[in-house]
Amino acid sequence: MVPRESDFDDGQDPYPRIYAYCARAEELGFDFCTFTHHRFSPERPFLSSPFVMMAAIAARTSTLRLVTTVFVLPLYHPLDVAEAVGQLDQVSRGRVVLGVGAGYRQYEADAVGVPFHRRVSRMTESIEILRAAWTQDTISFHGKHFDFDDVSVVPKPRQRPHPPIWIGALEATPVARAGRIADGWIAPSLQTLDTLSTRAALYRDNAREAGRVPVICLERDVVVATHGDAARAAWMRRNLPLLEYYRSQGASLPDFPEGASERDGFAAVAAGCAVAGDPDDCIAAIAYARDVMGCEYLQLMNLGDGPGSGHRGNYETELAALELFGRHVLPAFR
Repeated sequence: MVPRESDFDDGQDPYPRIYAYCARAEELGFDFCTFTHHRFSPERPFLSSPFVMMAAIAARTSTLRLVTTVFVLPLYHPLDVAEAVGQLDQVSRGRVVLGVGAGYRQYEADAVGVPFHRRVSRMTESIEILRAAWTQDTISFHGKHFDFDDVSVVPKPRQRPHPPIWIGALEATPVARAGRIADGWIAPSLQTLDTLSTRAALYRDNAREAGRVPVICLERDVVVATHGDAARAAWMRRNLPLLEYYRSQGASLPDFPEGASERDGFAAVAAGCAVAGDPDDCIAAIAYARDVMGCEYLQLMNLGDGPGSGHRGNYETELAALELFGRHVLPAFR
């Protein structure tokens, strides 16, 4: 029996809702769940330690893959991350994908003494160290940011040669970098398919030149409901404030006009970006996105009309949307 809102004792505690939501997603046949990451951000404090959350979900599921989209890698020493992810991959029996990014919030880097302007080169070195730490008995490294000799990282991950490392990237230069050094690219939700299809070609070219098999995980913010107009209106209510929030944090969003409002209409603001409507609308939008991008994975963000699963007050709505999508949309892609 799926827990309902009334089954939770503490109305302030988001974690039991998250556990129940992920367990039900696995039952419905979803492949993976994702965990974002920010530090020192009081608006969503439970996102600061994604590996802890992923371990809790791993203990309550058996097939659901656990993906960070994205972990801000430059904020940490890569040996710490190598140990944590190696342990998590063992605990979950090989279900981890480490999605990373350079970060865009300077206050996070300032708080831990990381020069913000050096975050990209720090991330690049970190990825090199992670691969070596997971595949070699003992490693040494001497770079711009990290310097050590004869370190043995244990436990090694269960996956061989190691958990996939994906990079989230928006602009052309970071996307090309993802092709060269990562095992996959996370294509962001707040870009249109027109922009992303060009980026996808760039990513694949760089991946193949580097001898890598290209893998794309396309993010789309989703609202599914029995009535398409209600779903599209809900998408606008959620994402227009989100766009302004990201801009206030320094994110570049060239695909969306500043000051966009609901008066501009869904087609003007969300075309080529949203998946929103009734189940048939969602099937059509996902199939179109898959055909345009040729993506291997699709990350569905939220599903319901609230700010995201796990928040007080919208668990029932998110669970109903999960059920609707799992029963009426997901089978079209199996």
